[in-house]
Amino acid sequence: MTTSTVSSTRPAGTPSAADARASADPRPGSEVLDRVPLLALLAPLLLFAHGIVAWVDGLTGLDRPDALQGLQGLGGVGGLGGLGVVVSARQQGALTVTAGILLVGAAGGFAWLTMALGRKLRHLPVAAPAALLAAFGAGATAAASLGHAFGLLGPNLPAALTWGGPVLTAVALGLVLVALTLEARLPVGSLALAALAAGVLLLPWGLVPLGALLLLIALAPLTRASA
Repeated sequence: MTTSTVSSTRPAGTPSAADARASADPRPGSEVLDRVPLLALLAPLLLFAHGIVAWVDGLTGLDRPDALQGLQGLGGVGGLGGLGVVVSARQQGALTVTAGILLVGAAGGFAWLTMALGRKLRHLPVAAPAALLAAFGAGATAAASLGHAFGLLGPNLPAALTWGGPVLTAVALGLVLVALTLEARLPVGSLALAALAAGVLLLPWGLVPLGALLLLIALAPLTRASA
């Protein structure tokens, strides 16, 4: 009686079962998706810090004289040439400059988060327009905030220029969050809380820290996500 033996070796170049499972889910852009938990935590915290610094700066600004009064004898900030930016930043105060930098950092963080979350969408094609909108909003925020902080722009900017950039970034992030919710990748409660946070941020009562905390809670599921 003879027994036939079946060779357990497979031909060269034949993929194994583990290789097939690994190639079934290539997960394009996973190196960016790994940053989602950090961005979902960092961006609201930067916004919270901006709200606190801006609130303190508003209190101290009540006793601060006009920043341009001391420069009248020099022909204003523009008469100082390249030193005008440095002098204007000192006249604005460290808190004003810090608040502007924090706002730019928060807008950049939310824009980056929008782009990273857009890569997670599988069905709704909103990643590209949301990324463009978020990038434009972050750039507008940087131009307005830093221009005001360093005296490159006037003190009385139109509301559209002051809040246009953050609003565009928020709209882009909201668009991606809605798409994630429709794809059942984000709880509906998180989307509702994010909408509430947006409403709080729009109120003219200086409630930016509260809105940032609400947004941090709304994005909590993303901070626990592994991909």
